[in-house]
Amino acid sequence: METYKVRIYPTAKQDMREIVQYLNTLSQESALANYDLLVEKIAGLAQMPERCPQLNDLALRAKGYRYLLVKNYLVFFVVAGDTVQIRRVLYARRDYRALL
Repeated sequence: METYKVRIYPTAKQDMREIVQYLNTLSQESALANYDLLVEKIAGLAQMPERCPQLNDLALRAKGYRYLLVKNYLVFFVVAGDTVQIRRVLYARRDYRALL
């Protein structure tokens, strides 16, 4: 089984920081648990990232975008060669089309 490198783009890192900051206002334990879960699921993309569905939006699908649902968040990524590029991590109810 092929193993991919996982690269988290600066925009995705910023998204994750903002998620943790917001959740921290509600519960520090929840913030840490959600962050740990995001990191775990993102790291899991090193194995078979193609198992995740492509986006329905044709323009984004043409760019190779896929997504992974992690609780209330969507991890948007592109597989480029041997690298999984994590582009954004957004709240699932946001208008992601305007942000990708």
